[in-house]
Amino acid sequence: MENGPGSGGFSIWQNYYDLNASRGVLAFSIPHFLSMAGQYALPVGRGQRYLNQGPASYILGNWQVNTAIQLRSGQPYNLAISGDIANIQAPASANWFSYMRPNVVGNPKLAHPMRNEWYNTAAFVSPATGTSNSGTNSLSSAHVSEMDMSLFKNFPIGEQWSLNFRAEVFNIFNFQNYGVPDDNISDPTAGVITNNVTTPRELQLGVHLTF
Repeated sequence: MENGPGSGGFSIWQNYYDLNASRGVLAFSIPHFLSMAGQYALPVGRGQRYLNQGPASYILGNWQVNTAIQLRSGQPYNLAISGDIANIQAPASANWFSYMRPNVVGNPKLAHPMRNEWYNTAAFVSPATGTSNSGTNSLSSAHVSEMDMSLFKNFPIGEQWSLNFRAEVFNIFNFQNYGVPDDNISDPTAGVITNNVTTPRELQLGVHLTF
């Protein structure tokens, strides 16, 4: 096998006598990946610099804001085509890692890719033989952007006990991070994206008692 598992599935060599024709990036190759996290505790409340005693400190103090951000490139995926044109008796159960890739006859990239048409399906045709001129993992899915935020509040109880309230929001801006489109050009849904790689916005509330 020329590549490990990825969102675009597996692919095997088309021609064992011409391995260079199947060279390409790995399915899990992500060239740009930025991950950041930070937190800020307000200097207000018990044990802090400001308003560290009295009823107001109990209500307004001991808040903490947290955030995590992920920005990364899309993931390469492999185009495939159904069948056994080379007549090598590939088993039907192996279709999901078919050796066949389509021929490129045009520009596969669209100026404005959309969820219902992520790549130009008209740029590909079935090869006359079992080998094609398209590369391995030659296309890439959409980039991924996500930001999570949370707000913590500590309620000190005596000297050793503490009640912690948490409000957490995942994917706070509700970014739609598209997954890999249908990569089999034999399918009527070729080029259509039907899933996301991240979940929609989620809100989670929790209470923790520390003693």
